[in-house]
Amino acid sequence: MKIMIISSKHHYHQIPEIKKELEKNGHIIMLPNSFDEPFKEEEMKKLSPEEHSNWKRQMMSLHEPKIKQNDAVLVLNLEKNNQQNYIGGATFMEIIKAWELEKKIFFYNPIPDNIFKDEILGVNPVIINQDLSKIEENIEVEIRSFISKEKYDELIAFFNNNSKKIKEDYQETFYFDSEEDLRIQKSSSNAKIWLKKGKIHDESREEIEIKLNKEDFEKANKIFETIGLNTKIKWYRLRNQFEWSKIKVCLDYTKGYGYIIELEKLVNESRKEKALEELKEKLKSLNIELTPRQEFENKFKDYEQNWRELTK
Repeated sequence: MKIMIISSKHHYHQIPEIKKELEKNGHIIMLPNSFDEPFKEEEMKKLSPEEHSNWKRQMMSLHEPKIKQNDAVLVLNLEKNNQQNYIGGATFMEIIKAWELEKKIFFYNPIPDNIFKDEILGVNPVIINQDLSKIEENIEVEIRSFISKEKYDELIAFFNNNSKKIKEDYQETFYFDSEEDLRIQKSSSNAKIWLKKGKIHDESREEIEIKLNKEDFEKANKIFETIGLNTKIKWYRLRNQFEWSKIKVCLDYTKGYGYIIELEKLVNESRKEKALEELKEKLKSLNIELTPRQEFENKFKDYEQNWRELTK
């Protein structure tokens, strides 16, 4: 996983050891802004208010391009001047930018009781309590079932009342005729290049994503076509997404394909079997039978051959 570390400059001296441990676990680490000059801001303040403002603006302009390059951010909220789990204004801005870019957000320590607390709770960070081994959740465990239109409507009502609605999203997804499961997707808010390892309809798969601006979807498609990867399937889907007991729930209507419920968790390798059993129990509690994999594969093959007619 690509991770950007963000923290107060007063904690930069503690970053090298944490960086070393994360790299040992296989992660790629990006260091904070001005890491090599932690007290550059103090120098700029001494020059003039104008110089300080210009420097501050330059640093803030780096938030989006740097965070966009990563899968996640790790917030080192350590003690500062007797303030437990300190988060300053600049770090808070980076947290919000990571949330806007839909990156995973990890907190080294619990959320501090400060003026940002409500907003930080709203971005739903993962608290690792100084255990860096918890930053391994890149295995997608998911189960799905076909459902009727009536069951779909019933579940929409249920989750609206019993879970946190994340978003309603219209998506267009193009699958390429490559050896790997390579896709690009455009949603209501952004786009992404998306690789899923393993085989389609496997219950656990490693995911690799690169986020794009929505406007770059056609450019990405053109690049893949230019190097000989042509689109083999197009999907047009309305997705309602919920968070239910720390489980991602997707209720989908895909044109020409039907109605589907999908339950998903991101976990590390050691937890995937336990997560799979948990998802199956949750699906059972909704009075839904797990659709056999063969049925999905048959339906997928039919759609693959006939999607142009089915989506007219």
